[in-house]
Amino acid sequence: MGGRGGGVVSGVLREPFEQPSEHTSRHGPTFWVCLAIGGGCMAFGLISLFSRAAATDPPNFAVFFIGLALVHDLVLAPVVIGAAWLLRGVVPRRVRGVLYGALAVSAIVAGYSIPFVAGWGIQPDNPSFLPRDYGLGLVVVLAWVWIAAVMIGLARVFVRRGGRR
Repeated sequence: MGGRGGGVVSGVLREPFEQPSEHTSRHGPTFWVCLAIGGGCMAFGLISLFSRAAATDPPNFAVFFIGLALVHDLVLAPVVIGAAWLLRGVVPRRVRGVLYGALAVSAIVAGYSIPFVAGWGIQPDNPSFLPRDYGLGLVVVLAWVWIAAVMIGLARVFVRRGGRR
């Protein structure tokens, strides 16, 4: 009906690009509470970053923060999306969400753990700095992620609504 942007709202024809007369917000109280809490946490972090600039080195943090965003957007996300795209025809529709979730969690965990596994920042004169076997820890976490994904996927494939196979 009508041209671009027009349409029927509650049985009344409205003009293109006309704003609805009543306020229609999709955000409930939970959204606003979480926004306030999250905004407060971000404000606390930024205030701490800049009020202790000698200890926190804001320019170095900015490089780190932007670098992480670029690694996510240029490496991790395309790899996960590519793997999901390649597997979409092989994996049953019922388990695709589980597969995509496990891929995303694996990428996030692996990306986060790279500095620890590689030992970046190790201080030879301080044996308490990075004292664990982070490579083994990464393997254990990824194994649990994929064990959980396989179990959920199998349940989705073999258990139908009503508990019948």
